[in-house]
Amino acid sequence: MEYGVCIPHYGKDFSLNDLRTTVQRAEALGYHSVWVSDHVVPPPMYYPQFGPTFYDPFVMLTYMAAFSNTLKVGSSVMVVPYRNPLAVAKMLATLDVLSGGRVIFGVGLGSAKDEFGVLGVPYRQRAQRTDEYLRLMVALWTQDPTDFQGEYFSFKDVRFQPKPIQKPHPPIWIGGMEEPALRRAVALGDAWHPMVMPMPSLREKISRLRELAQEAGRSEGPEVTVHHIIRASGDTPIYSETESRLDKASYPQIREDMHQYEEMGVPVVLCNFLPSSFQDLWDAMVTFSTEIMAHSHRSV
Repeated sequence: MEYGVCIPHYGKDFSLNDLRTTVQRAEALGYHSVWVSDHVVPPPMYYPQFGPTFYDPFVMLTYMAAFSNTLKVGSSVMVVPYRNPLAVAKMLATLDVLSGGRVIFGVGLGSAKDEFGVLGVPYRQRAQRTDEYLRLMVALWTQDPTDFQGEYFSFKDVRFQPKPIQKPHPPIWIGGMEEPALRRAVALGDAWHPMVMPMPSLREKISRLRELAQEAGRSEGPEVTVHHIIRASGDTPIYSETESRLDKASYPQIREDMHQYEEMGVPVVLCNFLPSSFQDLWDAMVTFSTEIMAHSHRSV
């Protein structure tokens, strides 16, 4: 099993030197990938977690790809309805070429209603737009010329270059926790990508995912990758009771969690350490590498 690192690309203490150091250390420690999330204009409700400063995910992915050779770069997750899908398809295809085929496109509907309002995107249309935009991007990546007929975009004989290096296109990981996300993953995704949840619930949902894939005639179905919360510092819960602390008392439980993921066939786990600083993140990356990855049956 392989492990990724979520990068805190927000806040007043962010620096490019710290970012470069983080990416290079992640590669040296044997992590599989580095990850960004997505806000354009974070609503005030997110200020305690992020602050008002949130750096653009596409620029971040490009910068991180330039300072690594083997790390994959991905989004967990990009809010698909926020942006013109032709522009997003162009940016991701370009990045896939520049990175030598290292892009993973993790996507979600988005839940910050106020942010949708500022961006002029109807909140109630986010599911329909996500589905159409993803189909449009796949069409641009895999056809030349491209014809597309949708509710929001329609065109004929569009020439789109460059095509991504990865064939047929960069992997699409579908975020979300409920039935619609599972159905979307079967219809449009290479992986279902939930946040951490209790293991019995995850097993149930994976079973349901397999049922939906079989019903759709998709024999192997999408993979399952998990965004796992492992708090490196701080005492105030932000996400849920399923998050754990990266301290000596929790090492056995974290190892057991990783073992269960491995048994369920999860190929990649993203580690979100919720660090209070870049130094905090670096310490957490080393600790996880030595205490958890070193004990994984298939760690990189």
